[in-house]
Amino acid sequence: MRVRIAIFFLFAIPSLLLAQTGNQWNAIIGSAFTDAQGYRVLMRLTDEAGGRLVGSLPNEKGLDVLTQELRALGLSARRESYTIPGWIRGDDEITMLHPTGRKLRTAALGYTDSHPVLQDSVVFAEYGFEETYRQINASGKIVLVTSEAPPHLSPLLRLEAIEIAANHGAKGILFINDKEGGLLLCGVTNFQGKPSPIPAYSVTFEEGKWIQRLLERTVPVVVRITTRSHCASMQTSNLVVTFPGTLQRKIVVGAHFDSWDVGQGATDNGTGSAVLFDVARLLKAYSAANRYTVELVWFNGEELGLWGSKRYAELNPAGGIAAMVNMDMEGSPVGFNAMGYDEALPMLSSLAKKFGGLDLHESAVSVPGTNSDHEPFMLAGIPTFSINGRLDAEKVRYYHDLGDSFDKVNRKYLSEAAAVAAILVKELANSTELTFARRTQKETIDLLRKHKVDERLKRQKEWPFD
Repeated sequence: MRVRIAIFFLFAIPSLLLAQTGNQWNAIIGSAFTDAQGYRVLMRLTDEAGGRLVGSLPNEKGLDVLTQELRALGLSARRESYTIPGWIRGDDEITMLHPTGRKLRTAALGYTDSHPVLQDSVVFAEYGFEETYRQINASGKIVLVTSEAPPHLSPLLRLEAIEIAANHGAKGILFINDKEGGLLLCGVTNFQGKPSPIPAYSVTFEEGKWIQRLLERTVPVVVRITTRSHCASMQTSNLVVTFPGTLQRKIVVGAHFDSWDVGQGATDNGTGSAVLFDVARLLKAYSAANRYTVELVWFNGEELGLWGSKRYAELNPAGGIAAMVNMDMEGSPVGFNAMGYDEALPMLSSLAKKFGGLDLHESAVSVPGTNSDHEPFMLAGIPTFSINGRLDAEKVRYYHDLGDSFDKVNRKYLSEAAAVAAILVKELANSTELTFARRTQKETIDLLRKHKVDERLKRQKEWPFD
């Protein structure tokens, strides 16, 4: 009888291990829905703190709220502080003086610095290309440009349009938003944290087109610009939670915590911050001990130039980071992105197939991108990953404006993203198949050139190699 029992357990052990893995997956996915906390935490961040522009009091309030909530999970979160070239929004104003009086709805772009009051005529420069300035006189005037896509041409980046206007003697520049509905589009004038050469503002589609029509009928338009926003060096912090592993090499999982201040920063990037919170909860409950160390980081200052992820990458030797998973504006998952680390595609494709209850129809792709917190790690040759997701277009249209508020958040999407993200992190952190080999500088350059990412980085003046 004892021999039969021993034989039974000998053959049952592999099945039990497989069942245990499956049960753990099921527990993670179930808890992502039934025990979800991210939606509630995001409500606190958006309603109690509000828009979390880096360096602002609401940003600090939000960090306090998130620290409290992590502590309630039994997790110790530490702040890692650093100094950045910051920017403080002031009570800015643009008023039309002629042909009629009206205060315009506008938002200064980041790193627009304070200046003496400007009162000048406006000239329309179409899409802002150099060729247009040969047909107009912009010297000493305020330039108006449209953000709509030009026919048969790639649109200028705003920093390029600003530089061209400044080189032609313009005193300021106004960007007409390309979305209707009184919307603005916050952003930066450059990615290096330098004061803009001229004040730059976003104006609504409706008011911008109004000015454009007047100018096209040769009706003079005069505006007064008062900029009280200013550039200032400031100290801020990332928030970090560490799950020590058998190996010291880390899987870094990040989401930027900051947002623009005109709204609540609910979708960008409250969603990523909320999903990362639930990933922290799920890892603690179901996968606190892993092969690789897992470090969760709520980065600060992404909107002004990826400052939190840049500083983290500078302070942590690249050799100690196995991989980075970025979560920015998380929606309903549709697949994984290996961002050029093609060795992971078989593993990610297999993983996608196992989520039978979710529509991960894109499976796994490998397309590197820019302008989010994975970028500093990618440039250092570190394998980077993200989860491709779907967000509702009618909600995302409020991106970087007042309407990016908590009421736009889809609770179900947060749970779906948390389930997929937690399992992705667990699988990466316990992988024995992936080596997470760091690319050489030449390999990194070749990858970025292959996908033409180098062109964008050079235009943004963020190409670090040559």
